[in-house]
This record gives sequence, C-alpha cells and structure tokens, in this order.
Amino acid sequence: MGSRFFRYVRDPHVALWRKLAGVMAVVYFLSPVDAVPDIIPVLGWLDDLGVLSAAAFFMVREVQRHQIVVAGEDAQPGVAAPARSKTV
Repeated sequence: MGSRFFRYVRDPHVALWRKLAGVMAVVYFLSPVDAVPDIIPVLGWLDDLGVLSAAAFFMVREVQRHQIVVAGEDAQPGVAAPARSKTV
C-alpha cells in the first residue's frame, strides 16, 4: 500500500484537496479546537476517532481507485484506455 500511496501523492492529475484529506484529518486531531471538546470524556474522543477513520477510509478508497485508473492506462498498447479526467 505504501508505494501505491506515494504514486498517488506524486500524480499531478490528482486534485490537491484529495491529497491533503489525510493531512487535514491529522491537523484536526492535533488541534485544540474540536467540534466536540476533548474535555467531554468519551464524546470528545469519538469525534476525533470518527474524523481519522473517515479520512483513512477515504484515502484507502482513493488510492485503490487511482491504482485501477493507472492500471487501465497501462493495460495494452493500442487498446483504448478508460477516459481520465483532469482531476482523479
């Protein structure tokens, strides 16, 4: 998964906001300003966990989708590859 992730991050066709989704989740986790304050024992931690889980799920799905698109482009020369939008 690691090398696929770095190929995803280095691809210029991937929108910047998609690349930064995981980074922004970590910033939210470390930030003292939360939607639900961490002073509330369980709920304060659950919102952080939810944001990190959602970002991890999003990034895994994005990397898998990117791998399928790139594999389709490299499949066979002379065969039409799936259309690739400017921002994957």
